Amino acid sequence: MDLITANIKNLTSLWSLAGIKDGQFLDNENFAISTVSESEWPNKLWFHRPPTQELLEEILTRCESDGITIPIWQNIVPEGLLKSRGFSLKNELTGMSLQLNGTHNRTHRLSFQKVSDASSAVLWSNLFLKAFGYFISPKTVELTMGRVDYLIGNHGPQSIGTAVLYRDNPNTAGIHSIGVVPDHRRKGYAADLLNHVLDLAKQQGAIYATLQASSMAKELYLKTGFQEDFLIQNFVKH
Repeated sequence: MDLITANIKNLTSLWSLAGIKDGQFLDNENFAISTVSESEWPNKLWFHRPPTQELLEEILTRCESDGITIPIWQNIVPEGLLKSRGFSLKNELTGMSLQLNGTHNRTHRLSFQKVSDASSAVLWSNLFLKAFGYFISPKTVELTMGRVDYLIGNHGPQSIGTAVLYRDNPNTAGIHSIGVVPDHRRKGYAADLLNHVLDLAKQQGAIYATLQASSMAKELYLKTGFQEDFLIQNFVKH
């Protein structure tokens, strides 16, 4: 199985779903763009093939580029082409994968709640904002919860973090949004969230798990057994 392609397809499928359900989504042979108004996610423009300078200029003329992130993987877009249009590197993520053929260390310190209504969507959105520092609309969560498992981790009466499990095909479980709010960090809860989601993915029949890791989180995923597959660079226009 091509795990790089599976990882990218899971990620872009999730972005596409958000735009289809709660915003705007445009897809053609050259590129796709998915946006949700009054939200900081997904708001992504990605390319299916290497763009020419003329195509990039045409797209950016037609589309509002402020607030849009352009992710680049496998050198599909030359970095210099984006910089010439005023884009700069925002961050880098590592695409990672894991074959789900073992058990994971669960501490049972946390209980888990799946988002199932408007109020839990608001709670998940608020926790995500605290954990990651940017806003995903509760409406987007509510409108996509039939296809996406949005999970809230609780320690006793306190909600401490978020996780997402999204399967775009039966074999691949995309792990997203593993985050702990600042007041509860450095207690091992991120590992608890991750192990719960991996167990849930196995229960659902997935064979592989994929994710995109920040430099800060990569060590946790490596310890869990994930392998590094490719680099994602995110560019924004300021």
